[in-house]
Amino acid sequence: MTVLWVTRENVHVDRVACPWLINRFIDARAQFVFLPKVEVPDFSKKTGAIQFDMGGSAGLDHHKCGNEDHCTFDAIVEKYKLQDDEALERVRKLVRAADTDGLQKEPRAWVLEIIGTGTPLLTRSDQESLESEFPVYDALYAYFQQEIVRERFKADIEEFKTRGEARDFIKQKMNGLKSRALR
Repeated sequence: MTVLWVTRENVHVDRVACPWLINRFIDARAQFVFLPKVEVPDFSKKTGAIQFDMGGSAGLDHHKCGNEDHCTFDAIVEKYKLQDDEALERVRKLVRAADTDGLQKEPRAWVLEIIGTGTPLLTRSDQESLESEFPVYDALYAYFQQEIVRERFKADIEEFKTRGEARDFIKQKMNGLKSRALR
């Protein structure tokens, strides 16, 4: 059974990152619908679609965690208990910073802001923006996986004479990392 997810139209960082998260870690067959905000509740009632990032601070939406602003990506990670994936936690930190005005605290998050702003200008639909940006999130996740491997196996990696040998070693070790990714 395919699960429908629905949110506001005109995607930006959180409304791309969340479908990526859902598709890669929760439901590989999930389908996403983007509608004018006023149409989402009726659509959800009629179809059973799960609402997310509606800007109402309820359910799968932005919320406070202590003194820190969290975004919908955080809410989904928490609901589906995905916090044990260290690389995903690093992606989560960037998504949160890009989506909750935390760019000064996390400068690498600027890349998500730039891509999230630029991609919709090059595409014809929110769905097309997802298709264009999912590989960016896949690459970001892989980057953080290799970063973790480099931290854990620094001495081993320094022994390799070529970038290719080091990359092959890193890929092998990445496969051993705790990940709940569906693909």
